[in-house]
Amino acid sequence: MRPTRWSHWSRWLLRAQWLLLAAIFAAGLALRLGLAGYQPVFQVFKFAGLGAVGVALLSMLVFIWGLVNRHPDSRRNALWATVLGLLPVAVPLLTVGGDNFEVPPIHDISTDLRNPPQYQAVLSLRRKGDNSAEYGGEAVASQQRGADIYEDIRPLELHMPVAKATRLAGSVAQGLGWRVVALQPERGHMEAVDRTPLLGFSDDVVVRVTPEKGGARVDIRSSSRVGVSDLGANAKRIRSFLAEMQARSLEEE
Repeated sequence: MRPTRWSHWSRWLLRAQWLLLAAIFAAGLALRLGLAGYQPVFQVFKFAGLGAVGVALLSMLVFIWGLVNRHPDSRRNALWATVLGLLPVAVPLLTVGGDNFEVPPIHDISTDLRNPPQYQAVLSLRRKGDNSAEYGGEAVASQQRGADIYEDIRPLELHMPVAKATRLAGSVAQGLGWRVVALQPERGHMEAVDRTPLLGFSDDVVVRVTPEKGGARVDIRSSSRVGVSDLGANAKRIRSFLAEMQARSLEEE
């Protein structure tokens, strides 16, 4: 049976969705490879994502039309167009997690809110337009302090000298795939850069190790170079680092 005018038209829903998804993928790849900046890429994400959702809503209506008028081709095309249109929403939810969309609009997380570790080496790696490397003070600290999701972001106490704990911090950072840009064991200072897995954003990390109670206190600060909210990424990075530091320190005792 030759396709009807309606079933033939419904194929354009699929074509439109593939085109919009291709635009999103190309923009993300350009950002990952450093061929495009953050702001234009996110404009593509915004408008292509909204377009995909809009086509998905239209596809739902076409699916209902095909169901009522018994046009299987239209129903099938509309169904797949709806599924494709939901991907720009589903992928961030699955990769980021629904709860992380509710975090405060901050991108600088620290275990010490009164005197956070300070960046030094990574300052030369930042570009014009990046978020400031200066800590936002009480305006940021109060938001982190007031969010339950950050309750576990606390300093780590280790039973080892400062220099040894700092060297361990550098080893853990490398094990996590971070690029260590400064490691000064005697000063208790380490800095690194981590790239997000999906879009390759560069986020900065600084670790400060100080003597405390015959051992060492480890403070860590992680912040995003771009964006207003980090969607929980910096806290997740800190948790991974502190958990690995704790596990490795127990092995060396």
